[in-house]
Amino acid sequence: MWQRLALREGRYYHLFVLALAMASACAPGPAPLVPEVMPEISRAEVSRWVGAYVPSQPQRYDLRWTYKTQKGMARGRAAVVFVPPDSFRFDYRGPFGRSGAAVVVGDSIVWARPDDEAGGFMAAAPLFWTAIGIPGMPPSDAAVTGRIDSTTRSWRYERALDTLTYQATEGSPATLAAELRRAGELLGTVDVELSDTTGRPRKATMLFPGSATIVYFTVHAIEPLTSVEQDIWQRP
Repeated sequence: MWQRLALREGRYYHLFVLALAMASACAPGPAPLVPEVMPEISRAEVSRWVGAYVPSQPQRYDLRWTYKTQKGMARGRAAVVFVPPDSFRFDYRGPFGRSGAAVVVGDSIVWARPDDEAGGFMAAAPLFWTAIGIPGMPPSDAAVTGRIDSTTRSWRYERALDTLTYQATEGSPATLAAELRRAGELLGTVDVELSDTTGRPRKATMLFPGSATIVYFTVHAIEPLTSVEQDIWQRP
């Protein structure tokens, strides 16, 4: 999937979204984020936990990112416009003048430019949501388990072959983590450090063991928006 950085024509990096794509062959990874079985928990309670992370008004995130593989590294900028409760527009700039965009609603990609990265991006959407500090609400068709300790909340959604686990830890800094597994094999993880003052993400690390890919985010600014133009949802 990845081309060598030495190929200066720009073939190495088509789109930052590729860094979010799942490996074509999933590889077993480390122990689960929450290894033990958790008891069933009220969907309403977990929804309250998640709701505390969801901004009540539109937000614009100004991001810087770096990705690394065994073959090289690249850096760039991105912007995310989030509109409650479950939609965002993602725009990026990468090396060699590459750029692109995508619109996501929930865990589904509506469109992406270039088109050929859509499948991988859609597979990683729950992790990307967590990277910007917004874990997913419990799916209606998922079994929901979880627990709360003195400083930690853990919860899990299981449906079909997919298992999505979250863990939120209080402290200074507070953290948010997630992992996505398919048939028990680890597809990807994300670890997020939250701001002590705002509770919003400061930085995040995404790991995809199948492709030995690591993606680092830093959040340079988060701007509340009073309104959002409807044309941002339209395919270019």
